[in-house]
Amino acid sequence: MFGNGRSRSGIIVLPCGAGKSLTGVAAATRIKKSVLCLCTSSVSVDQWRQQFRMWSTISEKQCVRFIAESKEMFSTPSGVLVTTYNMIAFNGHRSDLANEILEEIKSREWGLLLMDEVHVVPAHMFRKVISLTKSHCKLGLTATLVREDERISDLNFLIGPKLYEANWLDLQRDGHIANVQCAEVWCPMTKEFYTEYLNPDNKEKRQLLYTMNPNKFKACEFLLRYHEQRGDKIIVFSDNIFALKDYAIKLKRFYIYGPTALHERTRVLYAFKHSAEVRSIFISKVGDNSIDIPEANVIIQISSHAGSRRQEAQRLGRILRAKQGTKKDEFNAFFYSLVSTDTTEMVYSTKRQQFLIDQGYAFKVINQLPTIEDGSGMYSTKEEQLELLTRVLAAGDEEAGVEVLKEDAEVAMPKARRVTGSMRGLTGAEGMVYMEFAGAQGPKARGGANPKQPAHSQQYRPRSNLFRSRFR
Repeated sequence: MFGNGRSRSGIIVLPCGAGKSLTGVAAATRIKKSVLCLCTSSVSVDQWRQQFRMWSTISEKQCVRFIAESKEMFSTPSGVLVTTYNMIAFNGHRSDLANEILEEIKSREWGLLLMDEVHVVPAHMFRKVISLTKSHCKLGLTATLVREDERISDLNFLIGPKLYEANWLDLQRDGHIANVQCAEVWCPMTKEFYTEYLNPDNKEKRQLLYTMNPNKFKACEFLLRYHEQRGDKIIVFSDNIFALKDYAIKLKRFYIYGPTALHERTRVLYAFKHSAEVRSIFISKVGDNSIDIPEANVIIQISSHAGSRRQEAQRLGRILRAKQGTKKDEFNAFFYSLVSTDTTEMVYSTKRQQFLIDQGYAFKVINQLPTIEDGSGMYSTKEEQLELLTRVLAAGDEEAGVEVLKEDAEVAMPKARRVTGSMRGLTGAEGMVYMEFAGAQGPKARGGANPKQPAHSQQYRPRSNLFRSRFR
């Protein structure tokens, strides 16, 4: 990034837990100019501010936040401002204080524009941040340089080229990140749930049906009990809010999702990090990016965002922080993806794993768990399963869907559209007709030569008006 006394703009790709925050702070201290740091959430803003305070000598007054809960601006000639992409790109009504700070951000020429989770920048809402701010150097940090809408190449001209990318397995072998065992747990659908899944009238609720599969619930319960007895720290991910709440309330665990207030998120995450009594929490997709939980070493995924490769890698990254006190070749972190068999979830799961497989990871298939085979655990009786099925079918379409965040609007996969067409359109000939041109033998084919035209014109009849003047 640095050479000949100059700094280059670009992107650095490091796996989660490999030191992206430290890399960003080191770049800022090397440039020694004002820094604008952009994050994806308020939680990550607090974490970045803490990292600047930890790894540099900057004072508290020089490192400020610009978020909904705290609108600050440093009064010194230079400093570090940590905010979110939404705070800069938002074009709605703002308070007078927010407008004043935003105008100062736009008018200042920053030494470094530091962008965390830079893969979100190509989105239509966030890419305007590049044009709204002025900076000498731009540095993007991410663990997954991939998007489902193929806009990742836009980063080349929005920010700059890829400056460095680390090999995940090399870092794992040297002990810089955790040694993770990835597994896909197959959960067969119960008869009643699968019957409703195949019903065309329940098309909008198919995802909720295979997420609330009683056998998947029992598998999640078994893995939670097993790893809690081992003393592990577990994060359970679910994109579906109905499932997130039902699993967490039934299993008596804390849960975090979009509407959860910042102080409540901070309280739950602090208890998860420091309390021996809180060993597992449930999180929606708000926990995919920029949440630093080094104590976690187990991920259980019960619901996901279709076939997103980026989400799979980001969730794995929550447990990639290097673990102490383990042997070199043994697994010290575990990633479980629970999949209902014979559903579209299996197709999505195969696509989601492609990025991690390209990095060298392998997924082990688990098709039998004790709690499923012996019928123990919650939702084991027919009455409990039918009661659950009734609640699932009674859920509204909005409640049955997945959580939608602002950054997902540009990453959503395009939906198929059925229109009336024709064979002419399929061959590319729509709106075109064939035109006949008379060849050299044209007059003979029409019954003889025209006596009014000269002999050379009858024998070599031109095909275009451009050449007819030669024979006149």
